[in-house]
Amino acid sequence: FEPYPVFCISYDSRVISMHRCLTAILGAIAFLPLLSSSALARQPFIDEVRLGFFQHDSAIIGTRKEKGIDFAFEILSEPLVRSRLLGLPRIVLGGALNSAGQTDQIYLGFDGQWTLARAIFSRRDAVYFEATTGGGWNDGKIDVVGTPLQATWKSHGSHFLSRSGASLGYRFNTRWSLAFAFNHISNAGLAHRNEGMNDLGLLLGLKL
Repeated sequence: FEPYPVFCISYDSRVISMHRCLTAILGAIAFLPLLSSSALARQPFIDEVRLGFFQHDSAIIGTRKEKGIDFAFEILSEPLVRSRLLGLPRIVLGGALNSAGQTDQIYLGFDGQWTLARAIFSRRDAVYFEATTGGGWNDGKIDVVGTPLQATWKSHGSHFLSRSGASLGYRFNTRWSLAFAFNHISNAGLAHRNEGMNDLGLLLGLKL
């Protein structure tokens, strides 16, 4: 039980949140184009890196309590099995930083991608569907029901949660892609509190 927030609702917290937001945006803009020539790009087991921008705790599905934007970064491995039927499954390792100082996440799981159509506007483009499943750790609240924080924080029930997601994407060529993505975290009813959280946003991918 955590009776106090990680960030107090004050002028100082808004300054911190703005600083986190600007740092993440500028870092994303500067960092992704440099990956092609980086040491990371030369690792044989890394297939793709991604940057994401998500509406945190989206109200489109479920009830929104927490605010801000999630800035995500993901690393995807080379396919574990060369099976298109299984979606060329890969390991995904990622994290999401919330601009408002609320629930942040790190996660690990499996990713599968299936091509729906090819050569739509050019010879190398494609539309694809992707699904992910796994688990992760968060620094949010475990149980704030019955406290003043109930209106602005989700009660996750645990710091370790299951995570699943789906996305519909467009591959511009063999290297660049952009996807509309949905992610969900919850404890699957295994804890006393289980206010799941949904994020909706965009993922920009770069194949290395």
